[in-house]
Amino acid sequence: MGIVRRVVDFNNFQLSEESLKRMAALKDRPIDFSDIPELTPEEITEIRAQRKDDQKKQMFSLRLQKGTIKGWRRTIGEGYTTVMAKLLEKALRHPDWLKECL
Repeated sequence: MGIVRRVVDFNNFQLSEESLKRMAALKDRPIDFSDIPELTPEEITEIRAQRKDDQKKQMFSLRLQKGTIKGWRRTIGEGYTTVMAKLLEKALRHPDWLKECL
């Protein structure tokens, strides 16, 4: 049997009425944690290290027209590169934005 891969677009993801009703019925039901083993201190340390590594920022160079950079500096001021980085991250969650640029 081959590997099955699916891509879910959570921006356009819709649950059926039946699924919504089943989820609503589970809302007040207690969660059974008995089959979930507790993490060891070593495992917690490893998870924290992986998460910290994933959050590290990486230097990246991008060529922009001078007018574009001046516009960002003038409009946003200090911290304009942070705003630009947030917009790039947000664009990944909006495929329609990306389509406009291709």
